[in-house]
Amino acid sequence: MIIRPQHPATGPSVEKDPQSGRAWLDATLARLLEHVRTLLDVDGVAFLVVDAERRNIEPLAEWFASTRLRETIEPANRRPYDRQRPGLVEYALERDRPLLLPRVEAWENAPDMLHTAVAALGEERAARLWEIYRAASVIACPVKTPIGRPLGVLVVGCLPPKRPFGRKQLRTVEVLADLSGLALERAERLELAGRRARGEVRLKRASEAMSSSLELADAYRSVVRYAATVTGASRALLTRLNPRVGELRPVASVDPSAELAERRFRLDSSVLGEVARSRVACVRGAGADETWSLPAGSSMHAPIELGPRLYGVLSVAHEQPERFDENDLDLLVKLSRSSAAAIANAIDFQRERRIARALTLGFVPESLPEVDGYDTGLLYAPAANEAAGGDVYGAWVLRGGEIAVLVGDVAGKGVETAALSAMVRFFIEARSWDVSDPGTVIEQTNALLLSRLPRDSFVTAFFGILSRGRLRYCSAGHLPPLHVSRDGVRPLAGHGLPLGIDQGVAYGALELELGAGDVVFAYTDGLIEARRSGEMYGAERLEGLVARHARELHPQELVRGVHDEIAGWASGLSDDAVALALRRRA
Repeated sequence: MIIRPQHPATGPSVEKDPQSGRAWLDATLARLLEHVRTLLDVDGVAFLVVDAERRNIEPLAEWFASTRLRETIEPANRRPYDRQRPGLVEYALERDRPLLLPRVEAWENAPDMLHTAVAALGEERAARLWEIYRAASVIACPVKTPIGRPLGVLVVGCLPPKRPFGRKQLRTVEVLADLSGLALERAERLELAGRRARGEVRLKRASEAMSSSLELADAYRSVVRYAATVTGASRALLTRLNPRVGELRPVASVDPSAELAERRFRLDSSVLGEVARSRVACVRGAGADETWSLPAGSSMHAPIELGPRLYGVLSVAHEQPERFDENDLDLLVKLSRSSAAAIANAIDFQRERRIARALTLGFVPESLPEVDGYDTGLLYAPAANEAAGGDVYGAWVLRGGEIAVLVGDVAGKGVETAALSAMVRFFIEARSWDVSDPGTVIEQTNALLLSRLPRDSFVTAFFGILSRGRLRYCSAGHLPPLHVSRDGVRPLAGHGLPLGIDQGVAYGALELELGAGDVVFAYTDGLIEARRSGEMYGAERLEGLVARHARELHPQELVRGVHDEIAGWASGLSDDAVALALRRRA
């Protein structure tokens, strides 16, 4: 038995998903051939189909009693459809009724059939075919759905000395053809439903994956990768709209030729432009699309839109002509809608992160000022998928030449929290200009914040004033910095409540003497709250990490190394992180 993967337009629609394959169709056709051989004494049986334009005949499934029969007859089952000189298939389809030939050479159209065989196979092979066919008994019966849609033609034959077919055998073939039509239609519907279900699952997974990254470039790459996967395309292209110059620009592609990156597509003179203007998705057949450098093939395009907003066009292509149909286009349209949401989220996130970073960095220098007698290090690392947290940090020179250092945290995330952190930083710096006591600075800042912070917000802060050999500091509910000396590592003593909670809190100042080589390491909770498999990194691990490296590494190398170590342990940080290190020189 031979079952061939064909794609006939008038026959059962064959699944193009490489993972699901043609199992449903193969199983149905295999049962059809088995039933024919069980009920009839035959030497050959074939299920033949014709394309939508009735140009070519193709075998979808065949069985022959011997290798000689297969080698002789099989080539004749693949030929042009000829209405002028009809053979068995043409006769059955054009007249829409079965054909019973007790002996083929007695048929009035036998000369035409021979002529067609000569044209298709050549005289020598046609002669061998005729020697078999002339004495054969053949039945050709249309196979149709219950509503009359043609699926193909079932052809059965036997050779002498077997008895020729008669009315009884014709009736059997007609019943088998009717049952086959029902079975094939049901299998087609079941496969279509399964295909849609698989498509929905793939779309759901693709949507989740595309939305998982808020980095715009990653979102673009994810969109084209899943567009190719979901539709079975070999190429995919995402173009973004630039309305100011009236063109679409490629931003990501899956393209073996890599020729698309520098191309531009005008809105007034390209297929992509037409889709962008009309916002109507389309399927293109062979040679009908200038977007792709393919000598033949097919493509699809869908607008990427969210409400009134058009982001661009999502396109896919394949080398095979007529590869895509309306079901494929429906998948691409659904994917483009999910793509629009993912792109919109990424764009909004990028905008929010720029604003938040501008608020943060606008009040904070990128590096610490030079501190006489000290080496310093500062690191600010925004979380990968957050616009900004409320981390407060900075260092500045006071009027008397001392250095003020600040590390803190405003509860919350996002642009609003970044704005609050900038306000806190400004208040503390402003009050420190003419107040030399850290506790007094924190008390006055608390009074300023009480009427300005939202009800559900508060601020932790560690504020210190550094002079040669001495650090005077005050902590308002912040994580205690680490002091590394020859005696080991210990957290600094803390003070009162976070800022913005209670007006009557008194904050005093403490003083720390720093010996040669001593290190002070201040940080925010983004470091110790990093997690791996539900386990938190924790303050104890951080103390050990800082203790091992504080006296051997430059403070800038120390803050970077601590961050990288923890980020590697947790496969990335879920919160912003600040680390500030000071080491007294010998």
